[in-house]
Amino acid sequence: MDIAVFSSQELPLVLGALMSVAAQPEALTPQEYQFLQVIDQMHESFVAVDDLCPIAARQIGEIITDPHRRTRLLQMAMVMAMVDGNIKPHQQKVLRSLAEALCVNEQGLRVLHKAANGHKLLVQIDMMRRLMGKFVGEAYQKQGVTGIKKMIFPLLFNGGEDSEVAWKYRRLGLLPTGTLGRTYWEHCTQRHFSFPGESGGIPEQMVFHDFGHILSGYDTDPQGEIQQGAFQAGFIREDGFVFLLFALLHFHLGIQMAPVADASVGLFDIPLVMQALQRGAACKVDLSKNWNFWEVVEVPVEDLRDRYGIPSLNGFSA
Repeated sequence: MDIAVFSSQELPLVLGALMSVAAQPEALTPQEYQFLQVIDQMHESFVAVDDLCPIAARQIGEIITDPHRRTRLLQMAMVMAMVDGNIKPHQQKVLRSLAEALCVNEQGLRVLHKAANGHKLLVQIDMMRRLMGKFVGEAYQKQGVTGIKKMIFPLLFNGGEDSEVAWKYRRLGLLPTGTLGRTYWEHCTQRHFSFPGESGGIPEQMVFHDFGHILSGYDTDPQGEIQQGAFQAGFIREDGFVFLLFALLHFHLGIQMAPVADASVGLFDIPLVMQALQRGAACKVDLSKNWNFWEVVEVPVEDLRDRYGIPSLNGFSA
């Protein structure tokens, strides 16, 4: 999921369109102001936020014509509406107008509407349908009904135990220190996480999330998880935005999305989360799709970060 997609000529107008989504465009909150600054920095630009003016949806629709950039604009506008943790009716209206002007059908708009109106269960259903549709569809393509069972049973029934699968992951602890496989083994054992194939373990199809933690360097505490969600959104090439939306709903708006972690409120540290998104976008590999980690479990983690083009966590600026 790339973010820095707008030209230097487009960017001031794009930022103006994002400004129009603010709760009070004429009086930005510190979080809204910072979000505009970070988007500007991600484009390596020097637009003065204080000089911006709100741009109407119809006007920006006439200027931004590329479908990909239109989609990114709407998605960033949705994030703009979420930065303060309270989506107001005015913001919902502006988002709908923007989507119409850009001719973008972003399913997440319905999710935000339900979240803003307190319909948490409907938010959970919509998001699970979107996410599970992605993973279940891929599982069926690869293994048919068997693939679906392997995907669903560990998630819904705490089942899917398979001693052979579990042993594959346990023996990664025999690899040299610093390799991807050994670091993954340490990651799970130190945190008492079950391996795939064990009771309570995640499906193999989702284990890329834990390997992503290792490659990104983000911890598994709530602040680390929201950044990892953004990093994951960045490296996923197809519908990566849903993972950013998932992370913001769970760790910023306080809507329980993941069964293994308590929901939190107000954890959207804008520079850190957007930095994580950009680091993920820089990754040359979509870790969620057609990435065979077994081929690289013996490779040192630092070498893989270099190979995949993942910027260093320390000293990286969005």
